[in-house]
Amino acid sequence: MNALQLIKSLADESRLQILALLKQQAYCVEDLAEQLSLAESTVSAHLKKLQAAGLVYCIKKQYYNVYHLKPEALQKSLDELIPEPNLQRKDARSLLREKVLKVYFKEGRCIRLPVQNKKRWIVYQEVIKLFEANREYPEKVLNELISTIHEDYCLIRRELVEEGVLQRKDGIYRLVDRYWEKPGFYQKIWLLDN
Repeated sequence: MNALQLIKSLADESRLQILALLKQQAYCVEDLAEQLSLAESTVSAHLKKLQAAGLVYCIKKQYYNVYHLKPEALQKSLDELIPEPNLQRKDARSLLREKVLKVYFKEGRCIRLPVQNKKRWIVYQEVIKLFEANREYPEKVLNELISTIHEDYCLIRRELVEEGVLQRKDGIYRLVDRYWEKPGFYQKIWLLDN
């Protein structure tokens, strides 16, 4: 039983009156309409919602649909209806990461670099995933690698060096081991703002 559907079905005075009548005995649409001074089409619409919520059921008798109350449906406690909380809620960083990847990336490529620093760091984290530890990258190879994420490889390469993520010596680049222990500008913003 869908708790939301059940609660919504109870949020109408006419439907509550229908349930009160069905609690006493089974009724057909015509008799309910007469008892409540409502149109048969209105009663039918209310009964469909109550049936979808699992509160009533219908039995066909000759030419009539006779509706019955499902008393066990009304016996449910709030504890049974309210779902358990999702304990694995995402933190603010995870939500921001998802948002940045959705807005700034298309088919694995960054379509534009974010201006906001913490969002830019998320893009740079995607670039950093491409680098292997203890591997040397000639500048041309590094540029090609960065270009798979974003076309402005010069800016990204320079900022990752300034950030302390990449080390440059004689045109050869390496990923700095444990670069996060000495966070650069973007990393500090990321750590402070989240």
